[in-house]
Amino acid sequence: MLKSVLAVAALSLTVSVPAVEATAAPVAAPQQGYTVIPVAPSERSGRTRQIRCSVGQMRETNCSFTPLFGDGSFQLDGPDIAYRLIISDGEGFLFAVFSRDERVPVGGAYRRDQRDRACWVAVEDSPAPSRICAR
Repeated sequence: MLKSVLAVAALSLTVSVPAVEATAAPVAAPQQGYTVIPVAPSERSGRTRQIRCSVGQMRETNCSFTPLFGDGSFQLDGPDIAYRLIISDGEGFLFAVFSRDERVPVGGAYRRDQRDRACWVAVEDSPAPSRICAR
């Protein structure tokens, strides 16, 4: 009896359903072209505003900039962009943002670019974006 139950369970696990291509409805506001991930009021130190930004080798694009914690930290949201740069002792640490409460570190330390103060550059090579600019 146990063997037949296990056989049925194994069979039901191997049954596959053909993939169906689904078209998802856009979730972003049409005028922005992307979704802004909410920031907890306790983390926000100013109002969100529209800026131009670039991340890594991406071309400059429209983004939402939200100042955080009152220490220079910020969150950027844009097309294919959802990052937080958390500043501590003059260095920035980059986090990918997935939701209001879900963030994952993605790179090493960043320092402000001496030639372009709107940008932060990675201190060492890593798979993370090498440059973050918020204008």
